[in-house]
Amino acid sequence: MIMNEICKPDAALARLILPQKPHPGVFYVPSQFVLPLTHHEKHYAFHLLTKQLVEAELPRAARAGDGFDPLIEAMFLVPEDRDECAYYGSVSKMMRLFGQKNGVPSYVILPTLACNARCVYCYEEGRKQTKMTPETVERTIRYILETRAEGTITLKWFGGEPLLCPDIIDRVSDALREAGVPFRSSVISNGSLITPAIIEKMTACWNVRHVQISMDGAEPDYIARKHYYADADQYHFVMDALSRLSEAGIHVSLRCNVDDGNWDGIPKFMDDLKEHVAHKDNVSVYFSPLMDVRASDGDLDFWKKVVAARPLIEAAGFRSQPFGAPSLKFKANRCMADGGCSVIEPDGSLYSCEHCPPNGRFGDIFHGVTDEARKAEFCRSDRIREKCRKCPFLPECTGFASCPWTDVHCRESHELIALDFLKRLIDQKANVEEPDGDGSVC
Repeated sequence: MIMNEICKPDAALARLILPQKPHPGVFYVPSQFVLPLTHHEKHYAFHLLTKQLVEAELPRAARAGDGFDPLIEAMFLVPEDRDECAYYGSVSKMMRLFGQKNGVPSYVILPTLACNARCVYCYEEGRKQTKMTPETVERTIRYILETRAEGTITLKWFGGEPLLCPDIIDRVSDALREAGVPFRSSVISNGSLITPAIIEKMTACWNVRHVQISMDGAEPDYIARKHYYADADQYHFVMDALSRLSEAGIHVSLRCNVDDGNWDGIPKFMDDLKEHVAHKDNVSVYFSPLMDVRASDGDLDFWKKVVAARPLIEAAGFRSQPFGAPSLKFKANRCMADGGCSVIEPDGSLYSCEHCPPNGRFGDIFHGVTDEARKAEFCRSDRIREKCRKCPFLPECTGFASCPWTDVHCRESHELIALDFLKRLIDQKANVEEPDGDGSVC
């Protein structure tokens, strides 16, 4: 057979894993991690572990020499008795060791839990709205200097609303620069405090490369859901901020949190964005179902609406950032918790994940790691949920049992999103790039 390669496997993974040698007498079946699809009357297969995309129709079973050896070598076909979950675990462990660094590579810093909005879905509701004291700020700087990995570290400013505390971001950024520590930053914000002066700080001092801003639909829905303390036209102010950030060269991910209550207003919201955001080049938009939707029996039906709405984003002139689409790179660390991140709360407490206080607390910036067992247990990569062991999307997901995020129909929604993404990718490759002599286009 001829295997037309659309996307090559992940380069780092390919350096560690040799091609699978076909053995006579062995019975081969499609890998658990292969997602087959048909598009424009052609058959394709995407390997969710190796990230290779090929044009080929997989047999139900084959032996070496039957004409499917290229698919065996590329692990689209594997021995029928192979424990794929265990194999994935060994590959993931190797990749972790391959990319492991001493020290902490990234920090999520919450300068405050206070916010100028009262989002109806806020998962921090009821927590005390504390702010870092000057002492805590200085100890945070010292903690970063003492624990950081070599090379460029990343800071993510979160909250609450982190832009209520630009002085804290100033102080930490200045201290790292004075110490000669290379760093880059991102900010998660509601966008209502992003003035031209703040953008100047982002570019000149904070080394901000990316900002995530949440907006929740058309103006009436936005006002009702954000519920700002101040009575002002935040809706159009935030749209102006999107434009100014884009013009300044900062990439913006616009997250629109959705459920049945605001979904009907999405077309109007996209029309408003199209009209009001002048500079769209660096702005990506995605729809994110709220956790109550994802944890309900109707989650799959809602995901279908989200996938079908992607053309609205593109018609408005923005880049579509498909939420939950498969990566084309192998990720040994699927989230901040198992990637060695330290989350620093306003009181100096340390967590593995910004979504998991108080259960995930493993120490503080004053005393360091005081509960090593909890830190290790929280993100044990070898403790995979039983329901995930046979899932083809295991390499795309956080399989360890401590993760609080659950979708009722997670496998079905993953497949829905992946198929849409891959079909668009195939069309893009066909339209943008001509195949070279071996049929490869990426």
